[in-house]
Amino acid sequence: MTKWTEVLSENVEQLNQLGRTLNVHPLALEDCQHRDQRPKLDDYETHQLLVWFLLAANEVHEIQFIIFPDHLVAIPHDPPPHGATWWEYLRMTDPGKDVWHLLYHALDRITDISWQEMRKMFANADEYEQEMFRREISPQDLIALKRQINEVDYSLSHLPSVTEQLQNLCQPTGDLAWKLRDLHDHCERIYRTISLYRSQIATTIELYWGLQANRTNAQVKKLSLLASIAVPMTFWASFWGMNFQAIPFDSPHLFWSAIGVMGISVLLTTWLLIRKGYWAD
Repeated sequence: MTKWTEVLSENVEQLNQLGRTLNVHPLALEDCQHRDQRPKLDDYETHQLLVWFLLAANEVHEIQFIIFPDHLVAIPHDPPPHGATWWEYLRMTDPGKDVWHLLYHALDRITDISWQEMRKMFANADEYEQEMFRREISPQDLIALKRQINEVDYSLSHLPSVTEQLQNLCQPTGDLAWKLRDLHDHCERIYRTISLYRSQIATTIELYWGLQANRTNAQVKKLSLLASIAVPMTFWASFWGMNFQAIPFDSPHLFWSAIGVMGISVLLTTWLLIRKGYWAD
């Protein structure tokens, strides 16, 4: 029966004891104790080290697997989002075959969970894009989403190549062959979707600033129209105030004539702006 062992990387003493008991290669043991590894598969002849990533509860989790012929050691850096162990969180069951089937079961569950989480994240990206046309949104939200997608891209986009290495290493036959092909297809779908939405979020940010510039232009346009309407009144007030002694109060007839000229000028200016289509929006 294939054995599953799970040790948190922060339990250094327990991890070192496990390494001595199973004769784990020092480089593999060192990689298990450090975060921010890249997705990879290293072959140490008697065992292999697989570094895999999971997106769950809106966070990226890194899990190392040390693969022996009849023993699979899982070394996560963090506890699962819920549940006592990753075995419980992934809803693992003993496949009753070999270590590669057990590993496939774990990776398949991890990939399914990651895909469901990514769909939520990408739905948020689509929602932001739609909301920009209906209301003001904070650019910090878009920047945070871009940062999250970049983190997911760094962690999960190399999984298809690691899956290919896994297939070449274990030379699967029977049902394991098509299971690993299916796992590779899922990882490839994740990679292509990440690439798509990484481009989309960059376009969304550019669209956001374009909409902000358009709204600013609309405000400037309104202010310019108001200033244009005020130009005739300003001109006539300045002209008559400087050149006619009888205006504004010495002659009621000239006073009301000046008011009429200014009013007609304002109405004529407004009519011309409307005729040219500047008030269309």
